[in-house]
Amino acid sequence: MSTKRPRSNPKPLPFVATGAIVGFIVFGVISWIGPNRNEGFDITYDPSAAPGYMSVLGLLLGALVGAVVVALLTYRK
Repeated sequence: MSTKRPRSNPKPLPFVATGAIVGFIVFGVISWIGPNRNEGFDITYDPSAAPGYMSVLGLLLGALVGAVVVALLTYRK
């Protein structure tokens, strides 16, 4: 008699939330310590705008990566 243990599915929300938080932090730090790319382009904007946009971009991309990871973990052939 063969008893197979049912495969447990990971909950997607923790993966998506963790990816979003990590992406938010990583992109926010990169935008603060990265080089100034506006030299020579005559662009004027509030200095806090770039970290804000980059953090939101990191939030979205991190959530997407987390969703892909959980989708790959729950994929069954």
